[in-house]
Amino acid sequence: MEESRRNFMLQCTKRVTLSVGGLALLDSADLLAAQLQRYHVVRKNENLTLIARRYGVTVNNLKLWNGLSSDVIMPGQKLYLRAQYSALPLKTINRPRISTTKWKNIIAHHSATDNGNAKIFDAAHRRRGMDNGLAYHFVICNGTNGCADGKVEVGSRWLRQIKGGHVKSETYNANSIGICVVGNFEKKWVSRKQEASLIALIDYLKNNTLKGRPKFLVHREIKKEQTICPGKNFPVKAMHKLFG
Repeated sequence: MEESRRNFMLQCTKRVTLSVGGLALLDSADLLAAQLQRYHVVRKNENLTLIARRYGVTVNNLKLWNGLSSDVIMPGQKLYLRAQYSALPLKTINRPRISTTKWKNIIAHHSATDNGNAKIFDAAHRRRGMDNGLAYHFVICNGTNGCADGKVEVGSRWLRQIKGGHVKSETYNANSIGICVVGNFEKKWVSRKQEASLIALIDYLKNNTLKGRPKFLVHREIKKEQTICPGKNFPVKAMHKLFG
């Protein structure tokens, strides 16, 4: 029934191509399709700026909604036109009573290992004497150890809304959400799925859950930490363009 309604509306819509300042916009039928389907399929010679202007959104939002840290897009690629959090375990993320004024920073790390997941890191951190186990609040997997590439795992520290153990500074541990992306990004690059999940997770936590309050940082940007984390191949500059 819903599909029939959409087809009828599309057939009844007059196809008129609009132009603003010399920029060809989508015709009315395509605009309606985009509103119904919530995505745009990239055409030849299109770029993010052109697409953003067509739909009255910003390039930054297109990048956030599609997990992009660069402006590179390809013909045939599907671009969502509103926030998409389907890759996130939202029910689990929203389970605790979240302390919205407590979290002042979101800090990204790499695991500096080729593989791993929340369970493995939890055991390792307990062996180091951490009573609360897993030092991070979230882990983003890379497809190893039975955890799908880009899967977001929620740690007990987030569920309990307690401080992390992911940096040396107790001040930052107390007020910062720690996100670990599995991999050694001194040697490799963040996978596309990991990057998309990281962007979606930070966007959701920062701009939805915590109303824009937290500042985004990577581990090495904290003074006196003496670390290269999260590695030279982590998209630090691109992430700062997205999140400040």
